[in-house]
Amino acid sequence: MSKSQTSPQIPPKYLQEDELSDECKKLLLTLPKERGWFVSHIYNYQGFWAIPRVIQGVIACQQQFQAQDSDIILVTTPKSGTTWLKALLFGLVNRVKHPIFEQNHPLRIKNPHDLVPFFELTLYVDGQVPDFSSFTTPRLLSTHLPFASLPKSVQDSKTKLVYL
Repeated sequence: MSKSQTSPQIPPKYLQEDELSDECKKLLLTLPKERGWFVSHIYNYQGFWAIPRVIQGVIACQQQFQAQDSDIILVTTPKSGTTWLKALLFGLVNRVKHPIFEQNHPLRIKNPHDLVPFFELTLYVDGQVPDFSSFTTPRLLSTHLPFASLPKSVQDSKTKLVYL
């Protein structure tokens, strides 16, 4: 028998539910749920279905994020070309600072997801509090959240939304 057949595999971090806050665990008990195909359950939170770690990131983002009028947020549904759109957005916004044929253009050495990070999947995951001081203006951010679930500061600001 191979090793993978004899010992249970540890799921990837994004599928683990043991690091959820007590607040999130209590909330999950109140939400509609369905059996998941790669996690035990998915939950309906504010009209969209998500795994527990994402919901925890959404709550943190909604509570903590302070939008700036100069922000540009890419809002997409999953599997709709988000990576490609992140690369296009970064390239357009930074075309003067980083000419397309520049030897060390950020898109040649970094993943678009690193250049335009997700709120709920990267910046606010696992209780992290992001440090936006290293971000250049305009801040380029992304999310899979529907408009109604965006942080109130985004809805109340002049932040630009690229909505697909």
